[in-house]
Amino acid sequence: MAIRTVDEYKESLRDGRHVYIMGEKVEDVTAHPVLGPTCDTVGGAYELCASKDPTVRDLYVAPHPVTGEPISRFYITPHTKEDLANRSKMIRRSIEILGDLPFGRDIGTDCLNAAFVVAGKMGKKEYQDNAANFLEYLRTNDLFTCGAVTDVKGDRSKEPANQKHPDYYVHVVDKNKEGIIVKGAKAHITSGPIVNEIVVIPTRQMRENESEYAVSFAIPANTKGVTFICRGGRGAWTEHDFHPDNPIKTLTEAIIIFDNVFVPWERVFMCGEWQHSMLLAYTFATFHRFTAISYKIPLVETAAGCAVAMAKYNGLEKVGHIRNKLADIAAYVETLRALTNAAAFDPVMYGDIAVPNPLIANMAKLHFASKYHSFIELIQDIGGGIIGTAPDKKDWDHPDLHDYLEHYLGGSAKFSTEERMKMIHETMRQTCSHESAFHEVITVHAEGSMEAQKMMILAESPLSRYEEMARRKAGIIPWQGIDGK
Repeated sequence: MAIRTVDEYKESLRDGRHVYIMGEKVEDVTAHPVLGPTCDTVGGAYELCASKDPTVRDLYVAPHPVTGEPISRFYITPHTKEDLANRSKMIRRSIEILGDLPFGRDIGTDCLNAAFVVAGKMGKKEYQDNAANFLEYLRTNDLFTCGAVTDVKGDRSKEPANQKHPDYYVHVVDKNKEGIIVKGAKAHITSGPIVNEIVVIPTRQMRENESEYAVSFAIPANTKGVTFICRGGRGAWTEHDFHPDNPIKTLTEAIIIFDNVFVPWERVFMCGEWQHSMLLAYTFATFHRFTAISYKIPLVETAAGCAVAMAKYNGLEKVGHIRNKLADIAAYVETLRALTNAAAFDPVMYGDIAVPNPLIANMAKLHFASKYHSFIELIQDIGGGIIGTAPDKKDWDHPDLHDYLEHYLGGSAKFSTEERMKMIHETMRQTCSHESAFHEVITVHAEGSMEAQKMMILAESPLSRYEEMARRKAGIIPWQGIDGK
């Protein structure tokens, strides 16, 4: 079974997993009013692989590197800049085609690719074999994965070993000849409750007295002792929405509890090698920020499109200050695109594995996060106050109100009032809603904080070269001559 169907994917989730949302235990995630649409969204990845359009199918499906059997291209370990470029293109096209990103393979393979790099650096053949065998298992069964990285952390001023209890970071509590027992919790896990496998890695550098926290492994989502606690979500469209014809697209995050969970040795990628925990976290962060900046391009394109459309619907597209704002919006989007492309085409090689350029990937993520609020502010400014106060679809459909709204809420004569109302509500969702507020917070914190990106930029930037150039210019050290002397 190289490529599953959506129905096969959904059936695989009816496996007795422990999932809770809004205080209720969920018996079947595929039928839940919030988690069901999440399953549909993530299941879209299988629809892409089954597309009858060869330009789509060939992007998402690739031949197995040994057998030639069709597999998801996400399970092709990147060895070249073209592999990275294809990965970025897959992520972008997913949103363009489906309306949202079907997080089902992206973050899990970010973790697994980092595990490959670090196992090679450690020279631990058992870990290399474990990672390779797990990848083959994913390929053969076409399984979805999530990445469990961020520990709940407790008191942020204290190290893992100095917390009031040891479980704020996932750690090994016992070992035997069959495997390890782990305990702790991971937070902010996108798609966690509706995947097949969980890939766990450390969130930070561990010290010598914290070796039990230097642990990485993979387990099935229905493993005994694993519990998902999900945040609520919007669920399906309602009669109050000016909604598009296509189904709602939504994702769900969860805290994952690991309550004395057994992990067999063949599923372990790190256990106690604290000296390499930072490299694993660092390499994952690079892969994951590359994933992030790839999917954020079509998201900000859509938001930017709301500004372009609202300028036209309001009849202001030729006004000077509106055009200036649109120029700033376009510069924000296109800078993100250029940096994302550059990160793919200037990779760093770890053996035969291509890692997106860490400096450029972090620059792109910092650009996106640090300027996002200003970007949204520009769209809000162009959209006008109506995006915060507009009547909803039930008002529009009410026989006593419709003619009033048709008469009074028109804009440019080039467009119908209904078109303008639909765009007002889309702009509201993008910039003035519970969903948009959620995204403003996630922009700051997802894929690591802005300070984390600055730390990596400092670590990767050639500061000594900058200083050398200045010292030469100042005459402190000799200027390099034409002959290199």
